Amino acid sequence: MLTQEFYDDWNRKYENAKADLNNREERMRKCIDDLEADMELLGVTGVEDRLQDDVAIVIESLRNAGIQVWMLTGDKVETATCIAISAGFKRRNQPLFFMRDITESYDVSKRLDEFSRKATSSILMIDGGTLQLCLEDKKLEQKFF
Repeated sequence: MLTQEFYDDWNRKYENAKADLNNREERMRKCIDDLEADMELLGVTGVEDRLQDDVAIVIESLRNAGIQVWMLTGDKVETATCIAISAGFKRRNQPLFFMRDITESYDVSKRLDEFSRKATSSILMIDGGTLQLCLEDKKLEQKFF
């Protein structure tokens, strides 16, 4: 719990830091660090970033024109899946094919073979580590693409 006195003192320092023309970022970061010290987490919330208008329509238009569309994100596979759905990459009846947490080239090759046997409408969801294995080996890279 913060007392009003603590907050007023902190807020004064923070406002002064925001007004500093020389060390603004550094002073603001120190104020925030001071406030966040010894805090106990009581709850967490997430904020969904909204897609720009008509993203799904544009993606669908590209796909209808025969253009292959790829999405690359730094998010976790679960988050990327949600983005793919909301952005219109995944149609209602399209299956998802996951390749994640694979550490051996042989296993990547087997999964790529399995993916190629699936209906061509499947969407491949691959994590960064597995993708890196694909791109480190010329045969796997060729199979992947």
